[in-house]
Amino acid sequence: MSQIQAVKEANDIVAVIGSRITLQGAGAQFKGLCPFHPERSPSFFVSPMLQRYKCFGCGESGDVFNFLQKYDGLSFQETLEELAEAAGIELEKYVSNATDQLRSDILSTLAAAQQYYHYLLTEHKVGKPVQEYLRSRGIAKDTIRQFSLGASTPAWDGLIAYLHEKKKMELKLLEQAGLVITNRGRTYDRFRNRVMFPLMTHRGQVVGFSGRSLPGDDDHGAKYINSPETMVYHKSELLFGFSQLHSEIRKANAIVIVEGEFDVLASVQAHQSNVSAIKGSALTKEHVRLLRRSVKQVILALDTDAAGREATKKAIAIITQDQESGGAPLELRVATLPQGKDPADLVNHDPGLWRTAIKQSATAYDFLITTALSQHDAATPSGKREIMDDLIPVLRQVSHAVEREHYVQRLSKALGVSQTSIVSDLNKRGPAQKAAPKVAQQIVAESNPHEAKILTAFIHSPQEVLAERAQQLLEFTWRTAGTTEILEMIKAHPTATVAAIDRLLASDLQAVLTQWYLSDAVNSNSSLEVGRRDWSQLIARLKKQQAESELAELSRQLQAFDSKDTLTPEEEAEQRALLERVVLLQRLT
Repeated sequence: MSQIQAVKEANDIVAVIGSRITLQGAGAQFKGLCPFHPERSPSFFVSPMLQRYKCFGCGESGDVFNFLQKYDGLSFQETLEELAEAAGIELEKYVSNATDQLRSDILSTLAAAQQYYHYLLTEHKVGKPVQEYLRSRGIAKDTIRQFSLGASTPAWDGLIAYLHEKKKMELKLLEQAGLVITNRGRTYDRFRNRVMFPLMTHRGQVVGFSGRSLPGDDDHGAKYINSPETMVYHKSELLFGFSQLHSEIRKANAIVIVEGEFDVLASVQAHQSNVSAIKGSALTKEHVRLLRRSVKQVILALDTDAAGREATKKAIAIITQDQESGGAPLELRVATLPQGKDPADLVNHDPGLWRTAIKQSATAYDFLITTALSQHDAATPSGKREIMDDLIPVLRQVSHAVEREHYVQRLSKALGVSQTSIVSDLNKRGPAQKAAPKVAQQIVAESNPHEAKILTAFIHSPQEVLAERAQQLLEFTWRTAGTTEILEMIKAHPTATVAAIDRLLASDLQAVLTQWYLSDAVNSNSSLEVGRRDWSQLIARLKKQQAESELAELSRQLQAFDSKDTLTPEEEAEQRALLERVVLLQRLT
C-alpha cells in the first residue's frame, strides 16, 4: 500500500469534514451546507462507505485530499503532511528533483523581491514618489497592505544590489524569475521607478509582478510592464486580486472581471470586493477552470468598444466549450460602463455608480444584441443582414431552448421579421455545425429522472445481483460520461463491494459513482434496494424511453426523404431500412 493510500485510509472523511463544517446524519450518509457555494438548504453529502463527498448544488466532489486542498487552500504535499501528522504516520522523506528545486528557488526569490518592493514603498524614502502617486489615486494604506503593493527604485541595479550582492542570490536565478534582464553582457533590473503589483496564484504564491510607471516618467519604457512567461508565471492563468479576495468572491458566488489593477483596488475601496483583473485582453480557459470552482456567475466589466465585444464573444465560446467537456455551468454577464470610463474612474467620480453598473449587468447575449443593434441600421435589409451575421455564431451557442427563444423573440421584434426566419438563419447560415448526436443516444442522468433513478437503484443493489444488473445495463447506450466504464468494472469484479470498486476507478469515474451512490441521500431515502420485479419494471421503462427517443429521430430522418421528389437507389434502401427499424421499435412502445 502506498503512503498516500495509507494516509487516506487512516483519516475518516466524515471526521475531517465535520471538524470544519456542521454535518448531520441523512440515512447512511451525512449532509450539511456546502462550504464551496452559498446555500440555505443542505445539498452537500458525505459517504462514510465510499469516503467521498459530493455537492448536488455546485457539483464539487472528491476525497479527503480534494476537500482539504480546496477548503484550506493547501497544496497536495501540504495536505498529505497534515493528514499524516493527524494520523500519526511518519512520511518517508520527499526528495525533490532538479525541476522541483528550481521551481522552489524561483518562488523563494520572487517572495524575497515582493518583500523588498513592499519595504521600499512603506518604510524607505525611495518609495515616497510612489506613495504620493498612490495617494493621488485615492489608494488607502490598508489597501496597500492588503495587496502587498511595492515600489521599485529608479536605479538600474536596485534589486540586484539587494538580492544578488547582499542576499547572495545568483543572477541566473533572478533572470529565471523574470526580475532582471541581460542584454549585451549587462544585467539590470526589469522594473525601475514603478508601482509594483505582486501577481499571485489562487493559493497566494507570488509568481510575478506588474509594474506601473509614474506620471511624467518617460525614461523607463511603457506605462505597464509585466513579468515575462517563466516556469511559475503564466499570464493566461493569473487573476490579480483573486487570492486576496477569494472569500468575498466565494461569498458572493459571483466575480466581476476588470482589466486593471487600479480597477480592483478602487472597487475594493468602494465596498465591491468580489473582483479580480485579467492579465491580458480576454478570459481564458484556464481562468474558467479556476472560477467554476468558486462562483456561478462571471460579470465582465471590460471596454464596450469592438475589443470588448470580441472579448465577450470569446468568453462565451470558452465557457460553452468548458461546459460541453463536463465543467460546471457559469452564467456570463456584462456590466456596461459610461463611454471612456473604467471602474477606477467611476469609483473616483461616484462609487455608487460602479455598484449600480454591476447590479444592472445584462446577460452576455443581451449585451451583444444591444451593441449589434446600435452599430447597424435595423431598418434596412443590409443592416438586418449585418446584425444577423454578427449574432448568429453567438446565438448558436445558446443550448437551452427557452433561453434561445427569448433572444429570438427580442431579435424578431427589433428587426421587424418573423421568428421563423431568424430560427431558419440560425439553423442554416454560416459554417456547417456539428451533426447532433442521435436522440437514441441522448439518455443523460442529469436531465432524465428515470436514468438517474435506475443508476441509483443499481448501485444500491444487493451484492449478489450487482454484476448481473451491470450486464443488463451494458445493453443500453449511456451518454453520461463514465457510465459504461463503471458498469464494465463491476461486471469484471462480480465479488467486489461498491467501496472496493470505487478504489479501482480513476478519480473522474469515482466522482460519477459517488453521484449515483449519494442520490438516495438527496431524496431522503435510507435505501433504494429494489427487488427483481421492480428492477424488471425499471429496465422495461428504460427500453421504452430509448425506443421512443429513437422513433422520434427516425421520424425526422424519414421526413427528409419525404421532402424529396425522387430518391436514388441508395436512398431508397436507406428509407426501407429506417421503416423496418420503426416497425421493430413500435412493438416496444
